[in-house]
Amino acid sequence: MTKRFLYTLSMILTASGIFVMSVDAASINAKEDTGAVIPFANLTDYQILLTGSENGISTYSGVKNNIRLTFQADSKEISKITIAFDYQDSADKSADIAEIINISNKIFPGKISDEKIAGENLEDKLSAMNSARDEDIFNIDQLRIEAHINNGMVNLRITR
Repeated sequence: MTKRFLYTLSMILTASGIFVMSVDAASINAKEDTGAVIPFANLTDYQILLTGSENGISTYSGVKNNIRLTFQADSKEISKITIAFDYQDSADKSADIAEIINISNKIFPGKISDEKIAGENLEDKLSAMNSARDEDIFNIDQLRIEAHINNGMVNLRITR
């Protein structure tokens, strides 16, 4: 009788221990909503899709014409934008650069004081770089831009 009682008691304790651990594990992996941080209404042209989510940081990606936009966000802010486009084969480089400045201003509002001057500065910086292989780090207003060019393909990493 005591053996049966001990087995039953140990099964109840084991089951309750597993239940408590699973509840704790579920609360650790609770996801935070990033939808309030991202201006999806301003990015409808890019057809933004969630491409990854790890440790509370979500990665979104979208494409419009010649420009590929990727950005990372947590529940509080968008931390980084990565923009890739073909600078050599672009039909209208000025329009692409104006679009990049416009999208940066939408994602990081208030960080660019004048879009036209910022676009001219970005175009000057990119045209001064070697299109075969080059990299540069510079600021445009309150944005930090890391530019990498490889065979005419430009990869811009934009942070605050």
